[in-house]
Amino acid sequence: MEKNIVIAAALTLLFIDLLSAHELWVAKEKGNLVVMFKHDGKSDPYKPEFVKTAKGFDSSGREVAVRVIPQGTRTLLAPAQPPALVSIVYSPGVYCKTPEGYKNISKRDAKDAIDSIRAEILNKNFWQWNDRFAKPLGGKMELLPLKNPLVLKVEDKLPFQVLYDSHPLPGAAVIAEGIEKDSLKTDGNGRAEVIIKRDGLNVVKARRKTPTVNDPDADVLIEIANISFSVK
Repeated sequence: MEKNIVIAAALTLLFIDLLSAHELWVAKEKGNLVVMFKHDGKSDPYKPEFVKTAKGFDSSGREVAVRVIPQGTRTLLAPAQPPALVSIVYSPGVYCKTPEGYKNISKRDAKDAIDSIRAEILNKNFWQWNDRFAKPLGGKMELLPLKNPLVLKVEDKLPFQVLYDSHPLPGAAVIAEGIEKDSLKTDGNGRAEVIIKRDGLNVVKARRKTPTVNDPDADVLIEIANISFSVK
């Protein structure tokens, strides 16, 4: 029994690492906004219904309506006007570890379930800056850049704060280029900073892991807040 618990815990950690290694952002592609989900530079197909909501803000900080358009194994976004920022909630639901591997089904629907994880990602994409974007925009878990990330260069520092239910979140694991696994967490005020290590697309993430005692479908809830921006 004890051995099975240890194995299940190890498998959970492996899946969490895999989920954390994926990068979620919104790309501009031939005039379209496309929700991308990649790992090791390769695009992974996903179910369009995983993109639950999307909203945008213009350069003055006013909210812009965004239409979500499923397209095959990806999702397009159609804002009512050009956005300075777009945020999305990406929720693939529950992944259950079985003897055959992880499956996108609940613990109740799986046979011989070893463990199960519910996942949710809140992503914010920046193309222009407004000081409002350093404040909460209504997400359950948010990563707030405390300075304009669009003016940063390689080796500059980006300070940020992570909020959960509008309160600072201490102890959130930080994931970014150049950060060793589990080496950086937010402080008591939910703050941390990273050093920009590459030009082009940068994705900075914060992760919260909690047991879901009262969830019949999953053992663990993984929530990730991330921001994406380009460094020139």
